[in-house]
Amino acid sequence: MIRYAAFACLALVACAPEAKPPETPAPAEQPAATPQAPASDAAKYKPAEIGEITVKLPLAGARVTSPLTAEGVANNDWFFEGQFVAEILVNGEMIAQAPAMQSGDKSWTDPGPVEFRAELPFDVTQEQNAELILSEDMPEFIDEANDIRGPARSVRISIVLLPPAK
Repeated sequence: MIRYAAFACLALVACAPEAKPPETPAPAEQPAATPQAPASDAAKYKPAEIGEITVKLPLAGARVTSPLTAEGVANNDWFFEGQFVAEILVNGEMIAQAPAMQSGDKSWTDPGPVEFRAELPFDVTQEQNAELILSEDMPEFIDEANDIRGPARSVRISIVLLPPAK
């Protein structure tokens, strides 16, 4: 019986595959061009087409005190849940952000243009050149499988921020 057991062990060892060190998995192959989060302002925004948005307030070059009020009309596809993004940038840095909300009688779910209004409080101690940027809330997908969206359609308005009167 011992002979059979010894023979069986030898047969198993002889038939067993050669032991190798575990392989490290090869890195997952990346697609040639992987969309990434936008690093620059140009990658975050793209100019709106003519007629997609009309800004009534503020006018370009307006001198404004806090809070800045922005009003106008935008296509309903700029809105998501009745709002889109309004920001104030000074030297490329965002200093204020607020939702531009649907206003008036028309809902963002109705086709066509919808009125909007945004109030952006800001705090400056001296006169500052700035930009008001209004941008759609849900830009188109550039990679839907990975939930990556492209640059937002936007409109940029040069303004001057004024400190509060003393």
